[in-house]
Formats: sequence, C-alpha cells, structure tokens
Amino acid sequence: MVKRVLGLTVVIVLVGVASAHILTAGQAASTNTAAPRGGQGGAQPTDVSKMPLMNVTVVQIKPDMVNDWMEFQKSETIPTLQKGGVKERTGIATVIGPSFEYVFLTPATNFAARDGDNPIVKALGEDGARAYAQKNRRFIASQRTYVVRVRTDLSYHSDAAAQLPIAVVSEYTITPGRAPDFESYIKNDVTPAHKQLKTGGFGVYQGLFGGEANTFVVATLMRNFAELDTGPAITRAYGAAKAAGIQQKLAGFVTHVERTVSREVPELSFRPRTVSENR
Repeated sequence: MVKRVLGLTVVIVLVGVASAHILTAGQAASTNTAAPRGGQGGAQPTDVSKMPLMNVTVVQIKPDMVNDWMEFQKSETIPTLQKGGVKERTGIATVIGPSFEYVFLTPATNFAARDGDNPIVKALGEDGARAYAQKNRRFIASQRTYVVRVRTDLSYHSDAAAQLPIAVVSEYTITPGRAPDFESYIKNDVTPAHKQLKTGGFGVYQGLFGGEANTFVVATLMRNFAELDTGPAITRAYGAAKAAGIQQKLAGFVTHVERTVSREVPELSFRPRTVSENR
C-alpha cells in the first residue's frame, strides 16, 4: 500500500447506514474476541487466513470531469457491476486529504475468483468491456488497486445499526517483525478505550498486495465531524499522561503514520437489500 491506502482515505470504511457491513466485510463482524488459547505454552497464533478479503480501488478523478464521472458511475458503472455479479460496493470520498480522490471497497471471496472474467467482461462481453474501459479512462487521472485482509479479530464495532458516515483513517507502517506488537497495542490499549467511551468502533485492515508491506489501516467510525473535536479515544479514556506513554511505546515499532478523513458517498455505493427493506 502506498501511504493512505484506503484512500486512505480508507479503510476505510465508512458505510453510513451500512457501516457495520463494510467494517465487518459483509457479516464477518467481530467484537474483538481474544485469540483462542491452548496447547502447552498459552496463546495460540491467530489464524488470519480465513478472515475476509477486501478489494480496494483508489481513483483520482480529473477535477473538471467529476460531475460527468459521477453520472457515468450511476448510469453505467453500477448497473454493469451488478449485472456482472458484484453484490455490494462502498464508494468513499476523501474529505480531508487529497482532493478529487475516491475509494471503492468490494468484498472478495478468494483470489481464485480472479482467474475468471472480471465483472465488466461478464456483463458486457469482450467488445463491450473494451468500449466501457475507453469511456471510463477519460475521467481518470490515476488509479491503483489493492487487496487487504479485514482483521476481524482486531476490529471493534459496538452497534451494527448505528449511523456512522465519517471515518478517520490511520495508516501505520510497522517495523518488519513487529506486527505482533502493533496487534497487542490494538487489543490492549485501543479497544479498551473505545469500549469505555462507547464509541462507534473501528475496523482494522492489513495490507496484502498492491503496495507497501507491513501496513495496517485503522478506520475509526464517527457519527459526525464534531466528534473530531473531542480528540483521540485513548486520551479521553486514559488521560494525557497515560496516552503519551502509549504513544511513546507505539513509536518503538511504527515507522510512519498518516491520517485522512473520509465520508461515504451513497450514490456510489450499493449493497444487498435486507429482508425488512424488501417488505
């Protein structure tokens, strides 16, 4: 991942009325359950191989083409993706960070799915897909794709029904070999603070392919921008002195951190209808 992978704008993440659905990558929610223990020596390593994958596409739109691109997304891209079998997508805009940047998150079943035709080809055929790509390219200044792992064991979400359209997305680059220390920081310092304050929670994503290695993204979900004025959860929960000590500890294994703020764009998002919505 480059700096700011989920746009990073991230990770992240937001989903407005569907906030739980992206945070948990389509029903794979976790309330930060501890890793199972057993064997001769205590804690067993967490098996992350079965945790959900997420495809992430970061696009920079030409400033003079944003309105036309939005219309193209609604009239052509979304219907084509749905016809090609894509069940859900979350569109996110960076609101504090790079301008004209959008991030799309789509859950992935596995890497084997990439061996077949992509959804655009499935929907339009080879010739139609080429024509679609030609129309789409005129809007794009740059584009990059990633695959991340949704770390359901590290994520915390307090209320699946909460309206959480804002996300602070923090991308951490970790010293090689020190990922367990970062995971311990999330479990033992961050999660208790959020539980104590009864916040909306956060999602944790681990970079796999497409960019810099040794990267974690934490997308902290919020109800509104006013929550930014209250400050970090660890400071509010523990006080300034203890929070400073935690940050000092973090500096021992984090080589870089970058933060942006994102918001979901409902017009660019779609998801399966719930049973109640279908009634």
